[in-house]
This record gives sequence, C-alpha cells and structure tokens, in this order.
Amino acid sequence: MVHGLKPWLLSFLVIATTAQAGAPWSWLNSRLTRLDDEHQWLHAALEALPPMPVPQPHEHAGFHSGITAQPDAARWIQIDLGMERALDAVVVIPAMLGAAEAHGFPRRFRIDVSNDPLFAESTTLLDQTHGDVEMPLAPWHVPALNVKARHVRFTATKLVPKPRLANQFIFCLGELLVFSGGRNVALHAPVLAPKSVETLPTWSPKHVVDGCHALGLPLRADAVNGNGWHSAIFTRADSTSWVCVDLGSVRDLDEIRLIPAHPRDYPDRFGFGFPQRFKVEADETIIFDSTTADFTNPGDTPVAFPTPGLRARRVQITATRLWERSGDFVFALAELQAFAAGQNIARDATVTSSDNTLTAAWNHANLVDGRASAGVLLDEATWLADLSKRREIEGRLAFLDIEISLAIRKAQERAIYWSLALAALGIIAALVFLLRLRRARRLEMEALRDRISRDLHDEIGSHLGSIRLMSELALRESGDSESLQEIHRLAGEAAESMRGIIWLVREGDAPKLTSLVEAMRQSAASLLKGIEWTLEAPEGDDATTASLEFHRQVFLFFREAVHNIARHAKATRAILQITWQAGKLRLVIKDNGCGFDVNAITAGNGLANLRHRADTLGGTMQIDSAAGTGTRITLEAPFS
Repeated sequence: MVHGLKPWLLSFLVIATTAQAGAPWSWLNSRLTRLDDEHQWLHAALEALPPMPVPQPHEHAGFHSGITAQPDAARWIQIDLGMERALDAVVVIPAMLGAAEAHGFPRRFRIDVSNDPLFAESTTLLDQTHGDVEMPLAPWHVPALNVKARHVRFTATKLVPKPRLANQFIFCLGELLVFSGGRNVALHAPVLAPKSVETLPTWSPKHVVDGCHALGLPLRADAVNGNGWHSAIFTRADSTSWVCVDLGSVRDLDEIRLIPAHPRDYPDRFGFGFPQRFKVEADETIIFDSTTADFTNPGDTPVAFPTPGLRARRVQITATRLWERSGDFVFALAELQAFAAGQNIARDATVTSSDNTLTAAWNHANLVDGRASAGVLLDEATWLADLSKRREIEGRLAFLDIEISLAIRKAQERAIYWSLALAALGIIAALVFLLRLRRARRLEMEALRDRISRDLHDEIGSHLGSIRLMSELALRESGDSESLQEIHRLAGEAAESMRGIIWLVREGDAPKLTSLVEAMRQSAASLLKGIEWTLEAPEGDDATTASLEFHRQVFLFFREAVHNIARHAKATRAILQITWQAGKLRLVIKDNGCGFDVNAITAGNGLANLRHRADTLGGTMQIDSAAGTGTRITLEAPFS
C-alpha cells in the first residue's frame, strides 16, 4: 500500500483495471508481460481440452474412510492388481454425494506403488503431503512412467471435516483407476481398506474399483442423431431380449464394455434401457451373470468386464429383466465395445438381435459405430488425462489471475509514486522558475533604479543646479528681486527633493531604518538652514528594515512637516525624534515657532497631506499646537 494514499483511491484504481489486460501497465512492471503471455497460452491450451462433464450422481458413491477426531490421522486404501504390471498412470476421481462437488477429498495425500503388500519397499508416484490442495470434481491423473508394481496405495495424511461436524474427520474417493496397456487393470480388483465404512449401496471399498464414477462417459459431444440399439417394446419386465456382436473371427479379448444409452429426447433418463438383470457371454463362456439379482443402473458410466486371456468370436448380452420406460419395458444400449491390446475390435462388427425397434436413431449399426447417444466415444485414459490437465490449468489460471491483479496493483503503486515524483519535480521546477524570474525581476528593477537615479542626478540635477546658480548670479547683479529669490528657493527645494527621491530609488525593496534616519538628517540640514535643530535616533541598529513604500511615506511625511517649519513656523529651534520597537515607528517633530489654532487647519498648511500619508501608513498622527507656543507633530505607524 502506498503510504499516505487514501485506501479508497487505490481500491478504485485496482477495481477499474484488474478486469483489463495487464499489458498497459507492463512498462511499470515487466513481470506483467510474462504473466500475460502465460495467461494467453493457458487459455489457448484450455480450448484444446475436452470440457468438464456434467457430474452424474450414482448409488455407488465410492469409498468412505472411518471417522476420526484428528485431521492428521493417516488413512489408506490399497488395490491388488493380481500380478506385477507395467503401469501407465494412476487416476483418482473424487466422490460425489448430493451436490455437484467433491465430497471428502483429503487436503493432503500420497500415492505409492509396490510389489510388497506391506509396502516395505515402494515407489512414490505423487506426494501432496506438504501443502493443502483444493479439489474440484475433476480427476487427478498421475503418470507412472512404466513403473512395475502389483499393489497401489492411496494414503490420506490430512483429512477433511465431515459435513456439519467440525470435530470429525474423513476422506472419500469416488474411483481409483490404474491404467496398463491402455486398459484399467484396477477394475473389480481386490481392495484392502482398514478403518473404512461400508453403508450399502452408497459407500463400500469395492465401489472404488467398480468403474462407476461421477464423470460419466468419455465422449466428445456432436449433433449426430444416433442413440444406439433398442429392443422391441414389451409389456412385461421379465421378458427376454438379446443382442449379439460377431467379431468375424476368434479374437483375443481383454475387456468387454457396455455403454448405457441416454437419448437427447430423454435428458433426465440416465442409463436409458439398461436391463435390471442380464448376463454377458463370449461364445459359450459366461463373462458376467446378474440374472438372479438386480444390477444398479449405471447412469452415464461405462460398465466394463475384464476378460484377460479370453478368446472368442461372438459377444452376446441377454436381458432377463427389462428396464421400465413409461408403463412398458425395453432393453437398450448405446454401444458395445470389445478391447484387445487397447483397441476396440467391435467397431463396425455384425450385429444381430432377438428383436429390435428400428428408427433413424435406433438400429444395429449404431451399436458398433464408436458413438454414445450424445457424441463420439474417446479413449478413457486420454480423456481422463485431459480432464486432469484442465483441472491443473484452471487452478493455475485462478492463481495467475491473483498474480496479475497483484502485479497490476504494484504497477499502479509505481505509477502513483512516479506521478507524485513528477508532480514534486514540476512544483520544484516551477518554484525554481519563479525564484529565477523574481531574481531576474529584482536585478532588472535594481538596474532600472540605478538608471533612473543616474538620469535624475545627471540630467535634472544638473539643470536644477544650473538654474540655482544662475538665479544666485542674477541676484548678485540685479539686487534683491522677489521673483529671483523665489526661483532660487524653489530650485534649492527641488534639488533637495530630487536627492531624497534618488535615495529612495537606490535603497531597494527593503531599506534599513538607519538609512531612513540618514536621509532625514540630510534633508533637515538642507531645509532648516538658519534654524537650530537636532535629530535624535537609535544608533547601531542595522538589522531593522521596512518596505520601500513605508520609507517613502515616512520620508515624505517628514519632509512635509519640516518644510512647514521652515516656511510657516518662524521658529528658531526644532527637535526631531525618531524611534522604533516592536514593529512600530514613532516620529516626533516639534518647534518653538508661532504655532496655530489646530481647529482652524487650512489646506494651505499642508497638514491634509500629512494626515493622508499617516492614513496610508495605517498609523495615527497627532498635532499639538496653539498660537505662540510652537507645534508638536507625532506620527506612529506599523512597519507592515
């Protein structure tokens, strides 16, 4: 999390962009490029895999361990393959009970194989005991790489809570298949499962090798209208009907497999037409006989019968108790397969039957066309491996989405950092620019003040000096002329005023108050000629400054007041006092002149100008005077 950033802002950025591709952010986080490439590759690989089938519920749910109070209590189930075999793969299918999800699959487990029933020596094919797994209702395909073994053991090392019972732990399996030479050699094999539960018809150790599981048929859906073979329609359930497949010659048979029908016009009738009682014969050999006990309807699961070492030409299925359709009874199959060396040799064989119902969807040829009712039948081992690969890819994609989201968040944090850094740099650059601009302006103003002061001094000052000199010469030559005297006086005052203006221009933006005192001293010396005067001010304080405008107003106030003393007061003595402290200046100007009536002030006395300047300074002015007693003017003004 970016420190100082409001959480809701970062959350908004993540929500707004997580659903988008990470590529726009990859320039801020190079890891996103690799994650995006992997994401696209996995999606492409997923499209080439078969879809996960709709889960099929069955009475035979599978294997259920005993209940324990400890989640880390080890529980195992072991299959005896009857002989040592070169194994292709071991496939584990979770159990399904009720809801379409894995039931009781352990969080941690291990798969081992051995020729020793006690597993004193064994080979581990898969070890998932170091981290928890989340198991969907999908197969777990474990390659065996032709390891030779007779016994296969599945050991659960971390059990799961029994539903609604948090302190009781179990593990369950739907089916355990072991492929060798392309065939499931674990079918109907002996099972050893200590501490297991047997609650028929749902749970039993033997159900883990009965070929019945929730994944259904290995097929690729298509739109072909072909359901399989259908017997005649009977009015009695105990009617007999048979169908026979002729392989054309005596062949070696490893397995016979019956594929239940599931017509599209009966979407809710799994195992359509599968007989309740039947027997399977190969020539004169009875392979399977369930004519005295009802057979559980397999739904959409293949019904396989291992026939190792059998040689036969004809395979016949005889139904002695038919399936009830809707007040009548039928026998139907989607496909009959006979495997030899991993190949279905019954494909396109000759089919005969005791009776039949012939339609476009139901006929003899459809029983050996390589299709189930809903699509083309696939190799079971390959199909389960592909579904396992789908599970792995979907799991990786789910984790990858989290990684991409975190990588995007990291890129966004970096974007925020960079944005803040760029904003800070922009602010710094702007400040530097303003400071440079201000400095350049100050230098420019200083240069302008220097030019103005030089121009005033060189041009106007010289002209005023010439006027004053000429008027003085004229007075000497022509005597006491009132006009010449006035010209002489005004020229002197103008020259003095110009010197004060030049001082103000030269002093800069914030002159020292000691400089103001010096300017007042020079101005008083010029204006109060013939009058005794003193100027009292602090000495040695060079640290206190004020604005140029403050200096200008105070200086002009001072000149106006002193000018009035020189012109109107008829004084012989003047006292000038200036002090400052706590950000405030105090100026006192007093004389012993003729004084005047304060209540009869006229504009001609210049007092209106004094009040205006005091108001401009934000200060106060007080005048104390009376006829014959002199005048005292006090100004108090803040520096700001």
